[in-house]
Amino acid sequence: MQDKLHIFPIDKVLKWMLSEEKEGRIFGYYNDLFFKPTVNDPFKVERYNQPLTAPLGVAAGPHTQLSQNIVLSWLFGARYIELKTVQVLDEIEVAKPCIDMYDEGYNCEWSQELKIEESLDQYIDAWILLHILSDKFEYDFETIFNISVGYDLKGIKSEKVDSYLRKMKDASTEITNKIEKLKKIYPRITDIKIPHEISNNVTLSTMHGCPPDEIEAIAKYLMNEYKFHTAVKLNPTILGKEKLSEILNDKLG
Repeated sequence: MQDKLHIFPIDKVLKWMLSEEKEGRIFGYYNDLFFKPTVNDPFKVERYNQPLTAPLGVAAGPHTQLSQNIVLSWLFGARYIELKTVQVLDEIEVAKPCIDMYDEGYNCEWSQELKIEESLDQYIDAWILLHILSDKFEYDFETIFNISVGYDLKGIKSEKVDSYLRKMKDASTEITNKIEKLKKIYPRITDIKIPHEISNNVTLSTMHGCPPDEIEAIAKYLMNEYKFHTAVKLNPTILGKEKLSEILNDKLG
């Protein structure tokens, strides 16, 4: 199965988008299929002290790595974007597809198709492109990028992952450089307020069997070190039907 992702520079992606938009489509999909928010939409919510046009989005996966994929999901209504999980082992070889069905259908994926610095670059590109589209279509941005990171405390504390997380908190240098590159293509970009903080929130992804103490330690580290709003991704189905029902129905209501 082909697992190589090929990234395009942001200027080429923007030219591609704008040239097709003149013909009423973007990336081959026609504008009449796109989600068009209105001021009075009843499903607007707030999360992490940020407004969301809609409480819908895409979960972390290979489809949330490339900037053009993130843009497409946004055009079709996704406003909560869980970015593909990053980890320190960003060049590991894993057989694809990453599902083991010999005895039990558990997702055994822990791959990463791009290197961390490439992922960061794509997420910043998507962030800028979505602000351009919001400006062009006159939409409120109201979108959240949710960081997904794994898989153990040692890896998350590594220099590689630490640098990524800090850049997601402040990508001012990268954004400024990219805006300079895009000015001739979309001159209005200099008037758009593009926040330098890509995300203030993170979802922790751990492997099956990760000790509870380590999960707690990672969550505390993410909250204390980076001040992230932190969510912990659980795998409740492996607990069995009765335990799962107790947690979801009895304890959480």
